Amino acid sequence: MPCRCIFFILRVAICFSVSLAQASDRIDSLLEKASAIQYDQKEESLALVKQALSLGIATDDPLLLARIHNQAGRVHYISGGYNKALEHFAVAKNFGDQANAIKESLYATNGRALIQMVDKEYEEAIQLLKECLEGNTSLGDSLGVAKNLFNLGIAYDELGDLKLSMDHLERAMVFLEADRKSVLNLMVKNRMARVYHERGVLDRAEELYLEVLYDDLLLTNWEKSFALTGLAAIHFDKGDIEYALELGKQALEIAESHGAHWDLQQITGLLSRIYSELAIFDKAFFHLQAHKAYSDSLYDAAKNRQMARLQLNLTQTDNQRLRAEKERDNTLIQQHYKLMGFLVVLVVLLAGMLYFFAKHLRLKEHFNRSLEKKNNAIRQQKDLITQQNQSLKELNHVRTRLLSIISHDLRSPINAIKQLLEMKGKGYFSEKEEQDVFALLSGQVQNTEGLLNDLLEWANTQMDGMDAKPTGVDVTEMVDRVLEHLNFQVRTKFLEIRHQGASGLPGLALVDKNHLKIIIQNLIGNAIKFTPEYGRISIFYEEDERFVYCHIKDSGVGIDEVHQNLINGEDEGRIPSMVGTANEKGTGLGLLLVKQFLTLNGGRMDVQSLSGLGTQFTLQLKKA
Repeated sequence: MPCRCIFFILRVAICFSVSLAQASDRIDSLLEKASAIQYDQKEESLALVKQALSLGIATDDPLLLARIHNQAGRVHYISGGYNKALEHFAVAKNFGDQANAIKESLYATNGRALIQMVDKEYEEAIQLLKECLEGNTSLGDSLGVAKNLFNLGIAYDELGDLKLSMDHLERAMVFLEADRKSVLNLMVKNRMARVYHERGVLDRAEELYLEVLYDDLLLTNWEKSFALTGLAAIHFDKGDIEYALELGKQALEIAESHGAHWDLQQITGLLSRIYSELAIFDKAFFHLQAHKAYSDSLYDAAKNRQMARLQLNLTQTDNQRLRAEKERDNTLIQQHYKLMGFLVVLVVLLAGMLYFFAKHLRLKEHFNRSLEKKNNAIRQQKDLITQQNQSLKELNHVRTRLLSIISHDLRSPINAIKQLLEMKGKGYFSEKEEQDVFALLSGQVQNTEGLLNDLLEWANTQMDGMDAKPTGVDVTEMVDRVLEHLNFQVRTKFLEIRHQGASGLPGLALVDKNHLKIIIQNLIGNAIKFTPEYGRISIFYEEDERFVYCHIKDSGVGIDEVHQNLINGEDEGRIPSMVGTANEKGTGLGLLLVKQFLTLNGGRMDVQSLSGLGTQFTLQLKKA
């Protein structure tokens, strides 16, 4: 029986979760549709929002309810229902705060600021919009930032600060560069056109209004009526009264279709002036009456909203006071309970402590002293072990690096010896050629033995750490030694080596001798690897007061831009190896060692290359 109950409860919980997810998806779909038609089909958009609200109330999810009320407030604002818009934005703010949904709370605050601008409370609106701007900036919401900047531009425009208004509108356009499909682009252009008109730049204002009207993809009735009204005003100021009247009639028709009182107030006032200029006084008077009616309607609604806001502020203040009093009473009650419990426990503890305190005081002191000694001994032993472990790690790291370097530098000469022996085994040489080959093989073995002795001698000096020991080194002589070691590889590919070391140039370089040998051996080895047969490798020098420069230039296949960036960059990761012109393979370790050894010796390396035209490595070494 208990198992059946548990199963039933789990089944109900799963069904509820599925139902909640389905309701959330349905609400998202309704809000998306309502947003898509909010500018042109107000009634249909409101109907969709009402459906979403009925579903949202059933879910009791504050985040969903905040989104729904924000969308409802937006639709009412667009259609001129400012009282309803204010109510929905206030409710959305409360639900957003409950859900800790900062984005929805900021959206509702932005909506309240819009209503205040309708009521000409621009200073108060600016304060709210600045709060929204700061919040959306911290969230990284570029579209939200653009909306706040746009609304601030409107507020400063209405206050007469045209420069500050234009600054905010231009900043809004910058943030909208990543969201070109938002209708906010047209809103910003419309307001910029109006500011240009107010500044007397009529041609630029007309150009922006026309850009709005020609944007068939984003254009809504709201922005269309605004742009037509603006164009009518411009042509009225230019003296083109007949065309201004034609534009004004179009604007009035569209404004009446979506019922925005603010737009109707603007266009009826303009039409009254146009008809007066045309001496059609009956129509001028008719539109003047309409203008006054819309103005009075907006004024009365503004007063009602001011009273509603005052009442809302009083209610919020009372609620905050009541919540504070309730929290204070609860805190006092909890404190009393805690105090009573504490006193009971304290009496019991005191009785026990008085009995045992004297008996165990000395034993406790003795135990503490013994424990402190043991702890100190353990800490010392732990520190010693930590130091030993660190030393072992560093030693292992150094040994690994040394083995990598030795194996990397022996790879080329051993491969050369292996290649000679394979060719001998396959009978590629005549008796006379075999004598030359054995002479060459003997020289290669001797060079390899010398290289191995040098590497082992250097490795022995580095066992306590990879440190540089700079001395004055003749770079030209070091290059000659490396070329001698690589003689077989050079001869195999029939390469021309030009080593241009003049007497006294360059001077001695201040560098670790073994580090320099590994650096030059890797760079010349790479030049041989990526230069095709009968190619050329040039080595030449320069110097100034502080540095010696060694240039290693080849006529090989070059290095692509990606690998150049890896070589010249600060990253010390292994650089991917590429196959040479004779299918030579590598590990990518060589250039990594070059960069690290140059860093240890205070040097630098620069690579310049064009794909297919060769590569030039330039070493910069300190002068001795």
